[in-house]
Amino acid sequence: MELAEYANVLRRRWAVIVCTALVGALAAFGWAWSTPPSYTATAKVYVSLNTGESTSDLLQGSTYVKNLIESYAALTDMPVVLDPVAADLGPGITGRDLAAAVSADSPLNTSIIEINVDDGDPGRAAVIANAVAQQLSTTVVDLSPATPTGEQAIAVTMVSSAEVPLFPSAPRTNLLTAAGGAGGLAISVALVLLWAVLDTRIRSAQELETVSEGTALLGSIPVVKRKDARVPATHEPLSTRAEAYRRVQTNLSFVDATTPARVLVVTSSVPGEGKSTTAINLASTFAESGSRVLLIDSDMRRPSIATVLGLEDAAGLTTALVGRSAMTDLVQRYGPGPLDVLPLGPIPPNPHQLVASDATRDLIAAARSAYDVVIIDAPPLLPVSDAAVLSTMADGVVVVVGARRVRRQQLTQSLRALAGVEARVIGFILAFAPRSGPGGSYYGYRTNRRRKLRFLPGRSHHETLDLPPITGTISAVPGAGKLPSGIPGPGIAPGPSSVPGPSSVPRASVTPAPEGVPGADTIHGPGGIPGPGARLTPGPSPRPIPPVVADLGTADERAG
Repeated sequence: MELAEYANVLRRRWAVIVCTALVGALAAFGWAWSTPPSYTATAKVYVSLNTGESTSDLLQGSTYVKNLIESYAALTDMPVVLDPVAADLGPGITGRDLAAAVSADSPLNTSIIEINVDDGDPGRAAVIANAVAQQLSTTVVDLSPATPTGEQAIAVTMVSSAEVPLFPSAPRTNLLTAAGGAGGLAISVALVLLWAVLDTRIRSAQELETVSEGTALLGSIPVVKRKDARVPATHEPLSTRAEAYRRVQTNLSFVDATTPARVLVVTSSVPGEGKSTTAINLASTFAESGSRVLLIDSDMRRPSIATVLGLEDAAGLTTALVGRSAMTDLVQRYGPGPLDVLPLGPIPPNPHQLVASDATRDLIAAARSAYDVVIIDAPPLLPVSDAAVLSTMADGVVVVVGARRVRRQQLTQSLRALAGVEARVIGFILAFAPRSGPGGSYYGYRTNRRRKLRFLPGRSHHETLDLPPITGTISAVPGAGKLPSGIPGPGIAPGPSSVPGPSSVPRASVTPAPEGVPGADTIHGPGGIPGPGARLTPGPSPRPIPPVVADLGTADERAG
């Protein structure tokens, strides 16, 4: 994995990282909050040499003291010092109990010993620190050698008595909380990266390219909610998924212009990658473009096309393969376009033998001659070998890759299975693609787009235009200046054959109204047709007639 891929992994798992860091910080804060406070009192003593008259003697004595200072500091937690202190504090306390709370340290290149005592009671900590300092002075004097004059050579003097601490020294809540959060953050980052390395599921088009071995990616189908239509090209033609399937259909049409694939096998590596849904929508988009399409359900173990489309599945492909009926008698029309569906029919006891039979090859050949495009929904490649057998009878194979549902090793094994039978892999279709992130942005339209409420008067919503369903290609184009009914179209300059010239158009005339009906005169145009702005004489159920303007003239005259 490259550095950018690691960054994408961390970006995708940011919620896990943040939650783990928060858990670590909260755990450390809870531990610090539940720990009783501890106070530290410090007393300092100075170790010196009593003998020495010359400078040389003092220097030697100082060196002698510094060599012994570590040994004197080690005496502070020994019974020889702590037992007398425990006896002075009262019954029930031993020197062994005080040893866990007393520590001593000597700063570098100094003759000072710092005695630290930790206790839950700040006053008690100060008392114990001062008592240990005094007892250490007595013990050192007793253990040090005497001078020729009978005095002790080493003297220990208390230079700083312990004071009652005002603030606890432990626990340090802020530091522990920050350390817990940092530890949780580090652990979560390590686990997320390890998860990304061990998890080999294909998640995006970029990861698919690492396994595709140069095979084209025909398109990506975004992940949808359960309530969305299974066939968006028919039920939601302006949706995002419908546009994604149309993009795949366009790429399939132009993937190889020299040898177009008319018989396609749609399969996947493992179950649950959306191959059947993809096959249905590809067939629907091909039929939408005007092609005669046949969709065959050849998954003889888990058929689903008839159930999804709501078709009869009592007879179908298996019925035709055993010779009980012809294929033309078993196909069922679906949708407004020229889409025929051949469901599976009864599930056979020997699926592989039936798929590999000559009857299957003859049926595919007959479908090739009767239809423009034949799409075969085949079983997954890894569980069974039916798809590999069907690929030898088709023009190409389209492999559906379900994002987060198939691993790289599984897709590699599927491609090896197709390469073993020398099948032509046309391309991949990434199903359940993410809608956000790298390579996951989609654009589409919806007729039920949410609108804001309008409160201003005089504003109306645009209504949906109801058009009759149009399937196939346009068979005839009207001539210049005419619609199929002979009426000049909007924005089209009428030609000389559609509108008469000024010399052949009679002038408009006025017919007086009957007596007693004021203002009901009728203005007649050419041929007796009422002109614009005329008020017609009341009559029984007048038929609406489009107005015709007299003296329209030719296009050049109107333009001049």
